[in-house]
Amino acid sequence: MPRVRLIALVLWIGLVVGLSILYALRPELLEPERVVQALRGSGQSVLVGYVVLSVLRPITLIPSTLLIVVGTLLFPDLKWFVMISSLAAVVASAVLIYYFFEFLGLGDLFERKHAKHVRWLETQMNQKGFWLVVGWSMFPFVPTDVICYVAGTLRMHVGKFALGVTLGEIPIVAFYVWATGAVVGV
Repeated sequence: MPRVRLIALVLWIGLVVGLSILYALRPELLEPERVVQALRGSGQSVLVGYVVLSVLRPITLIPSTLLIVVGTLLFPDLKWFVMISSLAAVVASAVLIYYFFEFLGLGDLFERKHAKHVRWLETQMNQKGFWLVVGWSMFPFVPTDVICYVAGTLRMHVGKFALGVTLGEIPIVAFYVWATGAVVGV
């Protein structure tokens, strides 16, 4: 593995471990009200802060569901904005994850160790991957990030991947936006 990839992998693992420990010790950091307060405290840049945080979500390990709820609470009169920006951020962060795992070269590592299985999985992802990504993205009880790792590692066509994530996330993002609005009365 080239040095830059190794450094990126070590930094990423360190960040995952560090943030996981932080969130385990201080779960209140992931409470929607707290995130709303932090973003409102940023003044005029609240809109930019929300969008940037949503796109960089995979780095911060903040679940996209939390940020969709936060967006609905921050912008109660702009549900369509929250819907569109949240969907765009989910797809953008999915593509970031896709390329990050490709950059790390994990596909090459798996291929060297399990060439036959990787070929079979690549074939499956190329034939049925689009619908697998749509279904996985639509199901609320599994992290979409996992399918991003798989698609990036197995080199699924990025356009098909992004479209699959988009179609799968539309109903779930819409549900979160409108359900949050109904529950909190906004």
